[in-house]
Amino acid sequence: MRRCFPAVTPTLNLLPQILADADRCVLCGMCLPHCPTYGLSHNEAESPRGRIALMLAVARGQLEPDAGLRSHLERCLGCRACEAMCPSLVPYGRLLRNTREHLYRQEHSRLAETLATPTRRTLLRGALRLFQASGLQKLTQKLHLLGHSAAGRLVQGLPASTAAPALPTFTPAQGAERGQVALFTGCTGDLLQRGLLHDARRLLSALGYAVHIPPHQGCCGALHVQQGDGASARRLARQNLAAFPAAAEAIISVASGCGALLHEYDQLLEDEQAAGFAQRVVDINAFLAGVEWPDHLRLHPLAQKVAVHESCTLRNVLHGQKTLYTLLRRIPQLEVVDLPHNERCCGAAGSYLIEQPEAADALRADKVAATAALQPQWLASANIGCAMHLAAGLREAGLAVEVVHPVSLLARQL
Repeated sequence: MRRCFPAVTPTLNLLPQILADADRCVLCGMCLPHCPTYGLSHNEAESPRGRIALMLAVARGQLEPDAGLRSHLERCLGCRACEAMCPSLVPYGRLLRNTREHLYRQEHSRLAETLATPTRRTLLRGALRLFQASGLQKLTQKLHLLGHSAAGRLVQGLPASTAAPALPTFTPAQGAERGQVALFTGCTGDLLQRGLLHDARRLLSALGYAVHIPPHQGCCGALHVQQGDGASARRLARQNLAAFPAAAEAIISVASGCGALLHEYDQLLEDEQAAGFAQRVVDINAFLAGVEWPDHLRLHPLAQKVAVHESCTLRNVLHGQKTLYTLLRRIPQLEVVDLPHNERCCGAAGSYLIEQPEAADALRADKVAATAALQPQWLASANIGCAMHLAAGLREAGLAVEVVHPVSLLARQL
């Protein structure tokens, strides 16, 4: 069930909303056991309650936003596990987003800007394909040539191949049309997951849905929100609102990180168009699990084991983690198990895996150890950032487990 909070007008003065949201916290401490960073440090300032106290003090002018205070906020994963169980219904995600924007210092994230700019993304795609075709990617990953630099951490998690043809703007339904949907590609999907997007549109078409892929859509803005660059996030949101056709009954996202922000465009932008857009957003797994499959659409058996990773955005924001199991159990003979401690963040969290590498790796270690104990052939994750972070950890541990999106595993068995 979606938790509804009043939309906030995106004005330059965010302090009244920050004060109102922070004031809802009664300091009960029930969030502490659910916070991954508090679990690592046992430092009150690294807990939701402690961070809310810091945000409240900044908003009241009682604390200067120095490097120490900023570091506590930057180390927050934004997993929102605290929000999902808060008895006072503190809208922690919005509070963190508004505070980061209030503190933003015009230091744009290079990663966010590169991914959000179509021209730069095209150049990066060409360079990436050359990197893969030459065999340099495999060599770099095997020998860890780039070390623990930001580039090295990203390369370690890259899928084996990102080569795929361009996506068509329209795919008709197979057989009688049951409805029309639109597919959100996002910047990382367009760059790294074109194969998945092709799998998604083929499955949707086979289920009787006509699929639109609007050519003028762009980055969802999630990385900009994480950096506090609310102005750029709202600009990208407006672009996406204008790009998607009203005829599409659902706007489907294949990455839960993107889907979570799209689902909350009504909080980022206060108008009826944003609210209507947000209501149509649905995760691909939830959509496929919720529609009736025709009898002729059958899947080949797969006598293997898949462990399911539940991303924080799917679990705590979209509340759709159960659909992963429903969907994967459609594959005959497939053993579907959950990854232990799915309630804890894996440490990816957008750009967190680059900016806070030690904490990110510490959080990932439990996931890698749990995967080693389960010995599955597959690890299913519905978010690209999590998938890359986990794949890098499995590769470093010498585990031959393929990280796959549930939709791609289904498509392979058609």
